[in-house]
Amino acid sequence: MRNLRAVFQQEGCNRDDWTFISDRMRGVDLAVHENFPRATRRCCSQHLYMNCKNGGWSGELFHKLFWIAANAFNPYVFNKAIEKITDFDPNATKYLDTCTEQWSRHQFDPEVCCDHNTTNFVESFNALTKSYRDLPVLTLFEAIRQWAMQRIGVRFDKAVNMEPHQLTEYARQELELRGAESRFCYSTPCGGGEYEVRDGNVHFPVRIDTRRCGCGGAAYKQTYAEHMHPMPDPSQWPEYSLPTINPPGIKRSAGRPPKQRKRNAMEAKKRKRHSSVKCGKCKEMGHNARTCKNGAGSSKAPPKQRAPTKKRKASSDGASTSKAPPKGKRSKQA
Repeated sequence: MRNLRAVFQQEGCNRDDWTFISDRMRGVDLAVHENFPRATRRCCSQHLYMNCKNGGWSGELFHKLFWIAANAFNPYVFNKAIEKITDFDPNATKYLDTCTEQWSRHQFDPEVCCDHNTTNFVESFNALTKSYRDLPVLTLFEAIRQWAMQRIGVRFDKAVNMEPHQLTEYARQELELRGAESRFCYSTPCGGGEYEVRDGNVHFPVRIDTRRCGCGGAAYKQTYAEHMHPMPDPSQWPEYSLPTINPPGIKRSAGRPPKQRKRNAMEAKKRKRHSSVKCGKCKEMGHNARTCKNGAGSSKAPPKQRAPTKKRKASSDGASTSKAPPKGKRSKQA
């Protein structure tokens, strides 16, 4: 954390109101509080659920209730899920109540225009570096730099050509989805920018004048205001009188180095590209023509019988003799 703050200060950024999300590793909260006092702390809901499973709270019911509480955007849905979790096991509720503001969306700071409660975006970046993991360190950094430069360059050109009040593609899709879902809601104006919104049998108070959004073109342009510049060939780099750092001596273990990350017990197994087979005889899925048992035409053909071979008679002196060739045919001379 100290090195991260030093990098921010070196780039002229003295802000400390960042948002950090990670698992509940010991020491992270203390390090964040010492270096970024005003930072917002979040806990990955997936890691939190794995901690609950290790504590003995698991099962399909608990899994469903936990994610309802984690993704709830209002206290009503959250409290209903917590009540059912309490009926399941009161100790689970006591454990989750210790850091509710770090994993449940309804208690996130509205000033932070981000509703992520998992570290899936980090896993996406790890999947990106899968094909580069066995490369040397500098080659690995160069591959990641080229990918980031190309990606940010495309976003930079897109941000420059955006209209002042144009929404991003993601924000537009979210707005259309919320607009389609809002057809089932009814609002009653109360005056002063206040509304009472009814969704079925549930009522929610809404204030329009105090809501702010950072999903417009201004936030997008600010995010991609700077782009990465191209890097010259290593032969043109400036020379520095620095000591040579050699890589550590690592003993290579037996076998091929693995590239697939280790999945935990709760993750679904990776699907194969061709998980189903189509039969060439009955045209049904799930088996092939060799193991087909549907229809009379799918029976296996009897195996071909081999022609009997003529045995040679052994003479008394140990030499083998054969029958004389038939009449009309001349035998080949040796």
